[in-house]
Amino acid sequence: MSLNVCTDQLVLGLADHDQIVSLSNLSEDPGLSFLRAKAAGYPKNRGLAEEVFVARPEIVVTGTYSLHTTTAVLNRLGVRVEEFAYAQTLDTIAADIRRMGVIVGQRTRAERIAVEFERELASFETIPPGRWPSVVVFEQNGIVLGAGTLADSILKAVGFRNLAAEQGYSGMVPYPLELLVKDRPDVVLVSRPYSDVPALADQITRHPAIAALGLIHDSDVVPSGSWSCGGPFTMEAVRALRRLRQSMIRPNKGKEG
Repeated sequence: MSLNVCTDQLVLGLADHDQIVSLSNLSEDPGLSFLRAKAAGYPKNRGLAEEVFVARPEIVVTGTYSLHTTTAVLNRLGVRVEEFAYAQTLDTIAADIRRMGVIVGQRTRAERIAVEFERELASFETIPPGRWPSVVVFEQNGIVLGAGTLADSILKAVGFRNLAAEQGYSGMVPYPLELLVKDRPDVVLVSRPYSDVPALADQITRHPAIAALGLIHDSDVVPSGSWSCGGPFTMEAVRALRRLRQSMIRPNKGKEG
């Protein structure tokens, strides 16, 4: 039984169908879950201890940043709970895949997937030093993905500078639109609206000031949900941003654009 959208993703990628008792209620969220289509049809939970008692799973998997009261209650009652930390870098993903493989009894499957992930990551050509384009990942309510996030790790891996991280912002924090306009990053990646229903949270990402900068700003560059959590699917975000980075290299600048 998975109580967290990120452990949902690992379970869906490794466990057999009949092993999965329940997934979190965010497992079908289009903005957070890359495997949302695969999650359809499974029972859902809200991460509550009462739901675990009713379902009686052999193992509960969740995140260290989920409902701490639930984890504490389950631990006191002797329920086996396996917690996963938020994937901070690309280098932590293979280990999480292998660990979940052991937990769900799919060690061979997990090893194959982890090795494929590591092999592709190692195959990428290192971007030489030079003028790396600057990027701001600008999400709902003006939240940016700063230092210490999975997004920051991916941007660095493909040859982008995370401007929010350089400005001293860590984690997921509000970022002034005025600063975005003043510093003029080379790329602004804005989030997609979470649904077809208009929301005030999306308005700042559609602000005319961003469009007026004449920057590359697109919500369709990174596949939805591919860098919200760490998993094999995170490679989709890496590939997409590598393609964007390569498209910005100018041949007349020599080795580096």
